[in-house]
Amino acid sequence: MPKLKVSEFLELNENRNNYLKIRRLTGLAGMENEIFSLDINRPGMALFKYFKDFAFERIQIFGKGEANYVLTLNEENKIDIFEELLSYKIPICIFTYNITPPESFIEIAKKNNICVIISELKTCDLITGIEALAEEKFLESFTIHGGFVEVFGVGILILGKSGVGKSEATLELISKGHRLIADDIVAFTKLRDGRIIGTKNEYTGHFMEVRGIGVVNIERLSGMSAIRNRKKLDLIIELEHWKDDEQYERTGLYDKTYSILNTEVPYLKIPVRSGRNICILIETAAKNLRLKEEMGYNSAKEFDKALIAQIEKKRMSQQINNI
Repeated sequence: MPKLKVSEFLELNENRNNYLKIRRLTGLAGMENEIFSLDINRPGMALFKYFKDFAFERIQIFGKGEANYVLTLNEENKIDIFEELLSYKIPICIFTYNITPPESFIEIAKKNNICVIISELKTCDLITGIEALAEEKFLESFTIHGGFVEVFGVGILILGKSGVGKSEATLELISKGHRLIADDIVAFTKLRDGRIIGTKNEYTGHFMEVRGIGVVNIERLSGMSAIRNRKKLDLIIELEHWKDDEQYERTGLYDKTYSILNTEVPYLKIPVRSGRNICILIETAAKNLRLKEEMGYNSAKEFDKALIAQIEKKRMSQQINNI
């Protein structure tokens, strides 16, 4: 199950220049608490001591209504309610609109090892911000060996056995102005809208291993314009050594797919042998995919329709001649 420590959540926020506009009130309390989803809970009913179905394991958001109610409680009721509310294993409490909770709330939260922060944001903006900040940490992910490039705006994963020519094809694509996202190890994440995003590996970065030369740094060799850190996966191309007994695709009438993270992605298998320019074939595949998806034009199907029309025309002509 995906999870995120409160300390990691706050680090994500700091890495984006305090994206959530927050300030911590409880020191180091609750830093090791674990957040298991980005679902939030507003503890309105819990403040009235109704704890049935209380989703305490979620991030607790105190909006303007909850926060102002907390502030209006008399001291005796505050202590009683806070003690019971904060006895649950809550990972983190966030007060919006820059409203500071009572000191008694902060002290009881510290005692129960619960992190309390306040945010300058409105409640709806904070909830949206939390999803934008940490969404990818809670999504399905997958790592695969291959090369990931952007060709004419199309994100292409290049697969194939060692020595088939993946790195050579990638280098030629880069030399022609296309961009490298990752080589050898590619990490993919499925977003909530169904898109699959590929990123570079944090250790290998934009380095490439080229046999006979060694490891090269594409960013240094070809400049910033030759790299990207992330890209949507649009097409998978598998390179394989040519097999004389293999029946390779000749028309392209029937689309093939490759399943990644329970998502079907367009897939092509390209045979490699001496004399074939793999770079040009990959470029052509990228252009053809854009033609299909952006303009709704399928070359193979148009050719098939034209061929059938010609056959039908010839058949009709023969029938007329036989009359």
